[in-house]
Amino acid sequence: MFIHYKKTHLEHFVEKLYLTHSILQPEDITIQRLSTELDIHIDYAPVQSRAYESLSGMRFVLLDNRTTPMKQRFDFLHELCHMLRHAGNQMTLPVPFIKAQEEDAEKFVLYATMPFFMIQSCSLSGDYNITIQQISKVFGVSRDMAKIRFDQILRREYEGEMLPRRSEEYNSASLIQRDSEPPHVLEEPVIFAYYDPHSTLDGPDQLIVCLDHTTLSTQHEWVIPIEDRFEEIEIDALKNLELESASRGDLICFDGQLTLQIHQLVYRHGFTKRNFVLQMRDIEQILEADQSTVRRFL
Repeated sequence: MFIHYKKTHLEHFVEKLYLTHSILQPEDITIQRLSTELDIHIDYAPVQSRAYESLSGMRFVLLDNRTTPMKQRFDFLHELCHMLRHAGNQMTLPVPFIKAQEEDAEKFVLYATMPFFMIQSCSLSGDYNITIQQISKVFGVSRDMAKIRFDQILRREYEGEMLPRRSEEYNSASLIQRDSEPPHVLEEPVIFAYYDPHSTLDGPDQLIVCLDHTTLSTQHEWVIPIEDRFEEIEIDALKNLELESASRGDLICFDGQLTLQIHQLVYRHGFTKRNFVLQMRDIEQILEADQSTVRRFL
């Protein structure tokens, strides 16, 4: 049904987890089934839900018994995300990439309660409202939550359909291969997207902006083409780059146009630093603030 939809890294993580443990149907997504499959001990008490792991390696999730069964299931999945994706993470990344991501566990809940591979196998109605009701009933979620997920799927399906396929010529002329390093000599700025495999973000976690000498030395600010689809870069290539962090204050958005304040980067780093890391969280917050400002004047 959805032939242009592209799953995020987090969705792939959830799908692999479920398939590995034979969680194949919506009725399998229960606290009892998942905790048994993943060897997690469950207890209930009149306290805020939380997860912890003992020194011996035993994993526990304590759920608030004052909430509804639906809320308890959501809390369990939320804590499961922390347990699987944050505990014992030995991954070494460049300093600019060390960011706390625990607040994104709710996205894990969205994917874990309504996995795309299960939705795709459903016989959904062609009517928008009926489909939302179907998803709500089949996956045991509220109508509002089902609407959020279905709208998300429709949006990504549309984006995938509108995105032109990369031609062979583009691939051969690409500035970077997955296991290579971006060139040091550029004729114009280049942006790469980094997707952290342990992330919960829907898109890239960071953008790496590689500035050419001319742009760095002559432009006061540079417009970031945020609507473009950027080439993906792997961690091995990143480790070979000399990276500097661009702060949120280095970005300005006005009327939907995001610009990088190059003069501020030059002031701090001089002309020798050309590769800068932009955090997508900062970009999304700046864009949202700009949209909120625009809405106030409409």
